[in-house]
Amino acid sequence: MTTIRFDPQKLIGPLNELVKVQIPETSRAALNEALFANRKRLQDEANRVFDNPVPFTLNSFLYDKAEIKNKQVVGRAFVRDDGPKGNAPSRYLNPQIRGGPAYQTRFPRALLNTVVTQIDGRQTQAKQRGTQLLTTRSPKVSRNRYGNMSQGQYTRILSSIKGGKSSADFLDVGAVPFNLANNYFYFDREALDHPFFENRFTYPRKPGIYKVETNGKQQRFYRVMTEGRIPTYTSRFKFFDISQRTITEEFVRRFRSRILR
Repeated sequence: MTTIRFDPQKLIGPLNELVKVQIPETSRAALNEALFANRKRLQDEANRVFDNPVPFTLNSFLYDKAEIKNKQVVGRAFVRDDGPKGNAPSRYLNPQIRGGPAYQTRFPRALLNTVVTQIDGRQTQAKQRGTQLLTTRSPKVSRNRYGNMSQGQYTRILSSIKGGKSSADFLDVGAVPFNLANNYFYFDREALDHPFFENRFTYPRKPGIYKVETNGKQQRFYRVMTEGRIPTYTSRFKFFDISQRTITEEFVRRFRSRILR
């Protein structure tokens, strides 16, 4: 959030009383126009900095209309801080604005609180602390129009992992467990070193979320999410700098245009 305050009297010097009465309202209108221009400027910058951002992100740059308080005109530019159907933009954009570790969305937080049984009988969390699950390029990843994993697939993964079907089911000897077809599992490093997985992968085995498809007695494993360290970002989306500069410049320009009409 950034708050902008102006003292209009200092901008234009001494004027007659009639104009001084008009100044507050002119200032309020000019600041509203400046706040709107800043919103568009932030959206343009988000499109430049981020890879194909979703509309919810682009529409999260908001402002409170200017008000006159104690002879000053006050406005506020901010990032939306609620997410009724997902994650609050102010939270997941914060590391991009201020720097710091990547924000953990609802999906990894849910996995962190989910216990699964590994193929060797161990019980582990479906996501290890200090890690992040990154979507792979597997054709088994269902993507939306913005290139991200679809919400439906996130839901299916959570439902499958929370449904009580664990990777330990693979230990059934001499039979293919019927309930493995088209399900998702989390395998950690130790589980993937189990003899069961020998010669079952044509690519390096890495911890993560796997989709398991069964065809007769053959099972195929597709890694749809890879486990890695939580990245730490430096500030690259200059929300405060852009807002301060844009609002100040636009306010002065629009105020002068209005007052000199």
